Amino acid sequence: MSILVVNAGSSTLKCSLFDEISLSLHDAKPLAVENMEVSGGHSLGFESAFTEIVDKLFQASTHSQDSVKMVAHRIVHGGPELSSITLIRDDVLAKIEAQSDLAPTHNPNAISCIYAARKLFGTTIPQLAMFDTSFHKTIPGVRKFYSVPHRWVEEYGIRKYGFHGINHAYCANRVEEIIGEKIKRIIICHLGSGCSLCAVLDGSSVNTTMGFTPMEGLMMATRCGSIDPGILMYLINNKKLDPKKLDSDLNKHSGLLGVGETADMRVILKKKDAGDGRAELAFNMFVDRLCYHIAAMTASLGGLDALVFTAGIGENSPEVRAAVSHTLSYLGVELDDEVNQKKDVTADATISKVSSKVKVLKIKAREELEIARQCAKFAHSAERSIN
Repeated sequence: MSILVVNAGSSTLKCSLFDEISLSLHDAKPLAVENMEVSGGHSLGFESAFTEIVDKLFQASTHSQDSVKMVAHRIVHGGPELSSITLIRDDVLAKIEAQSDLAPTHNPNAISCIYAARKLFGTTIPQLAMFDTSFHKTIPGVRKFYSVPHRWVEEYGIRKYGFHGINHAYCANRVEEIIGEKIKRIIICHLGSGCSLCAVLDGSSVNTTMGFTPMEGLMMATRCGSIDPGILMYLINNKKLDPKKLDSDLNKHSGLLGVGETADMRVILKKKDAGDGRAELAFNMFVDRLCYHIAAMTASLGGLDALVFTAGIGENSPEVRAAVSHTLSYLGVELDDEVNQKKDVTADATISKVSSKVKVLKIKAREELEIARQCAKFAHSAERSIN
């Protein structure tokens, strides 16, 4: 039997097929994977893209469509009501749709894929939702709430939700597999197009940098990260900037792109090495803000035992890993520069010196595997409770 994992992004769709039996292996690989760019990122295009991509998936696999036991979806935002793996019934789907304002570039596309899967597989095949926000439900109230009128929480649901939780959860478990023992205090640096940190204490998330939306926290590829909210008030009230234009500027034209004129860290590094001042500033700002927030996460943990780099930049940029690690030498971080420079991007590895007080690791992001594992576990638990 197989599990189909669906990861609908803002303009991309990734589907992975896993053999249920292989999920217990730490290096479990999908039977087949298909990716597709969806023109314009419009949700209407995702329904037809899903049908096309599933077709290709089974052509590339020895499994047939009839082998699918369940369809598991990554959902970016479940809001305050949906914070655990959930069977997608009509009422659950309505709640996911209600959160689309909080994740306008992701939730509508995931919803289109849910409807497409219903058409393709019928209603007898269960569909499960796993939320990016789930792992962060253990964050204590002192860090979950903002210092704003409390009625905002009650009336508008304003609070820290956190994101990238699926990969943060995977990495937290993977650290212990690699090192071979329980690790008490871990900071995970998910550095991709979107960037976030997660402070993990005894396996649970106790702090994260993203908040009510994925804009808070670190400097990112095109997102601004945390800025003075007074700037927004000034631009709206004094400069009459349209809120939609402001939203677009902060989400799509800020970060590395806004400062360094490109959203690609590889290009930033090339331009920096060629003497481009804007690129150098963008790189230095990215590293500086990253180190600043790592220090804050360390305070949340009361110390640090392991530091993880994951996702596109985290896995593939030895320059970023080196700059961050050397800045954090005061915490006892000692990077093995030779190991850090190795180009095997598929391998998870410890990249710190043996003498380092803090273990530094590079771990490949495997959200789809984590979704398949957790949804299979959920389904088995549900079956046992029925029987």
